[in-house]
Amino acid sequence: MGHYFYITPEEYTIAQKNGIRPDMLDRRVREQGWPKERAMTTPPRKLTDRSRWWKVAEKNGLNYNTFMNRIKLGWPEEKAATQPLRTEEELKAQALHATDHVRRYPEKYLRLAEENGIPYHTFHHRVKYCKWDMERAATEPIWTRQEIGKLGAQRLREREGDWAAQIFGKRG
Repeated sequence: MGHYFYITPEEYTIAQKNGIRPDMLDRRVREQGWPKERAMTTPPRKLTDRSRWWKVAEKNGLNYNTFMNRIKLGWPEEKAATQPLRTEEELKAQALHATDHVRRYPEKYLRLAEENGIPYHTFHHRVKYCKWDMERAATEPIWTRQEIGKLGAQRLREREGDWAAQIFGKRG
């Protein structure tokens, strides 16, 4: 349970004169590890009375946690208490546009790829690594293993010449 230090009756008296209750002094020294001098002389924080605005928030259908979270986010008390909660439609609309500023590919190409049965990772790979334009990457059907093999053999013959065809046999 933290540090245990002996606090003298005189130190409790000094703290009391500075507006610090004995239990607060104990907590500061023993649980929070404050030096005794600081714990005895630092006045307690002033609490803000928000009861007036909390009543307004309650009348507007807001719960206490929502009201206080808005305050912690830096909202003025009046706005935190009076602004209604957003509807589901507003939340969905915000979610749709939340990633627009970081979107890598235009949405029209992503939708086109989806309509053509091309997964996002395939579209991304085609554009980034294969250097395809987005239109082709979103519309060209996914190749079968057989098509990939034929293309590979064709490229090998183009690059290495006839000797590769003699070694591997003349196929396709």
